[in-house]
Formats: sequence, C-alpha cells, structure tokens
Amino acid sequence: MAEALFDETRLLFHALKEWAEAVHSDVRVTVSVRAVLEILLLRGATSVPEMARARLVSRQHIQQQIDALVEQKLVKREPNPAHKRSRLITLTDSGRALIQNMRAEELGALTRLQTGVSDNAVRNATQVLAAWKDALTTDAQRRKQ
Repeated sequence: MAEALFDETRLLFHALKEWAEAVHSDVRVTVSVRAVLEILLLRGATSVPEMARARLVSRQHIQQQIDALVEQKLVKREPNPAHKRSRLITLTDSGRALIQNMRAEELGALTRLQTGVSDNAVRNATQVLAAWKDALTTDAQRRKQ
C-alpha cells in the first residue's frame, strides 16, 4: 500500500515540476530557485545552511541558487549576528514581488484545477504526506548516526 503512495508521490513531484515550469515559463526562474525564494518569503532572513536543511539538499546546491539570485538582484546578503562567516540571505523588493506574484498565480491555477477534489480530501492527503515525510526524515537521520 505504501509503495503505491510513494510511486504516486514521485510522479506527482515530477508533474508539479513540469507544471510550475509551464506556469512560469515567462519568468525564467527554475523550480529550485523558486523554492529558495519561497523559503525566504515564508521564513525571512535565512542562512544558506538553514535553507539547505529545510530543503533536504546540499549547502552547495543552495549556494549556487543564491549566487544566481544575487546576480539578478532578487536577494541580498546581510551580516549574520549569530555567525561571522555564514551571512543571512534576504529578499530584495523585486525578489519579494516576484515570489508573491508567482504564488498568487499558482494558487489561482490550483484552485481552478481542484474541481472534483473536496477540501476534506486535500486536508487528509496533506496529513498523510506530512506524517510520511516526518517518519522518513527521522529514519534517515537515525541511519546517518
């Protein structure tokens, strides 16, 4: 039973990626870069290592995204009072406007696409996926020790 859920989740991940690229084809922002912008919107000033942990990817991967975003003037680096070398990354006004517009466009499209799926079914699916994510993350951390 779990295997079918994981198969569908993998397929959904790829479908979401393809869909996001199609929805935002005019913006020229990759799905990975969009995710970094979203973290900064939701969490505020964040260090590269914190973003890497939140996304479950390498620090180097996030650093590449940040370097590109700094060049595009969508984010900026600021001093981090908690750490001398790991600077905080924050959205610029244009970066904030970009991710807010992207999220609004996605929400509108997703609302139109949700026909036939009740809010209750979406809530239940969200709870199931969150529980599996937590269990898998905990197990992965245990195995790394």
